[in-house]
Amino acid sequence: MEANKNKKEIQWHPAFVVALQALLIDYKDVLEYRLEHPLTTGPLRIDILVVKKRPDVVVKRQIAEIFRQDNIIEYKSPTDFLSVNEFHKALARVHLYKALTDGVDVDDLTLSFIVSGRPRELFRHIRETLGYAVDERHPGVFVASGAMIPIQVINIRKLSEEENIWLQSLNRNLSGKSLRRVLQLEQKYGNRLNLDAYLHVVLAANQENLGKEDFIVLTARTKKIFEELGWMEQWRQKARQEGRQEGKLEGRQEGKLEGRQEGKLEDARAMFAEGDSIDKIARVTGISKKTLKIKLSPK
Repeated sequence: MEANKNKKEIQWHPAFVVALQALLIDYKDVLEYRLEHPLTTGPLRIDILVVKKRPDVVVKRQIAEIFRQDNIIEYKSPTDFLSVNEFHKALARVHLYKALTDGVDVDDLTLSFIVSGRPRELFRHIRETLGYAVDERHPGVFVASGAMIPIQVINIRKLSEEENIWLQSLNRNLSGKSLRRVLQLEQKYGNRLNLDAYLHVVLAANQENLGKEDFIVLTARTKKIFEELGWMEQWRQKARQEGRQEGKLEGRQEGKLEGRQEGKLEDARAMFAEGDSIDKIARVTGISKKTLKIKLSPK
């Protein structure tokens, strides 16, 4: 029950924002991020608005090839689903943003959905009901053509890891190799970005996938997060338990070896008492002559 409770409390959205900023870090001075951008005085908000401050700059990243000046992004966590209704609600927020924001033209807008999986029902609706074409421009990047504005649906599970490791790692099934790469990237970018929210989520979602070798690449920051989550003590207890189990196993193995050795010595003593030579006893028991001379000599 406790594990399920912790999973429900994972805050994916702040981690996604950090991942997006990390992926586009080379354009840090060009892009402005507005989180939970309000459309009205009420609760109606846009997940993330990415404003390109310099129209002449082309953002050369697979997930941002369609970017124009005002780019609206709707993020769905691994536990969320992008339905047809959610799609149209987001589209309505785009039009409302255009209507309520001075100086924004339709040609300035794009809409992106970030999901963990392929929304087949939505794709069917886009193709068959709306009449738009959907093409996979890059692995996991699906772009709808024919709409008033560029629209894309990004399935982070299918993204290429080489360019999109920050986004692709926002899941519960990281391999040990991918997780270690994220921790190594933290060492590289930790001084340029505040990665705490991102690391909290990635580590919390993948605690069960961590192995002993992962602790080699932990930094002071990630160790602190582990301490805050109470995992360092859990790992210490686990290591102590494994150590005790290994000790017991080694003890049993040593006991068996000693038992077999003692059995051979008993046979050797019996043969020696019957007058057999050291050479013969060594051949039969497999015990070295030197050991037999020591063990069988009168005390």
